[in-house]
Amino acid sequence: MIGLIVSGIILLLIEMMIPGFGIFGLTGLLLFLWGIYDWMGGGPMALITVTVLSVVGVLLLWWIVSIFPNTRLGERLTLRLQSTKEKGYASHPDPNRWLGKVGETKTVLRPAGTMIVEGTFLDVVTDGEFYEPGTEVKIISVTGGRIVVRATDR
Repeated sequence: MIGLIVSGIILLLIEMMIPGFGIFGLTGLLLFLWGIYDWMGGGPMALITVTVLSVVGVLLLWWIVSIFPNTRLGERLTLRLQSTKEKGYASHPDPNRWLGKVGETKTVLRPAGTMIVEGTFLDVVTDGEFYEPGTEVKIISVTGGRIVVRATDR
């Protein structure tokens, strides 16, 4: 009976340290409850106790997930920061700001390559033309992360 309780606790600790699909956690919980049931003699009173412990555990878990984060202590312990675009966080700069800018190719564009605009290197493509390094190009369209360029008249 003590072995069941200890085994259940060990499996619960394994689930906490190495999250998985819940196999260790569920098995550990069942072994722990079975160990308590066996430790109490296995009668009707033990069954009632294990049932009450299970219900209290579910209610406690619900409280921790739903209500505790809104308490004064929960608000101090819960991370509320958000990395939003409005606060200046972005996975990449908005490529639309380059529309209409003129720059110079740094690599051969056949039809993809690199250009430099205002000191920034950009991955660009052409409409099918090939351009040598040093060619002056203008950004004519931006679709998502795809920047299309065309040679200027110079």
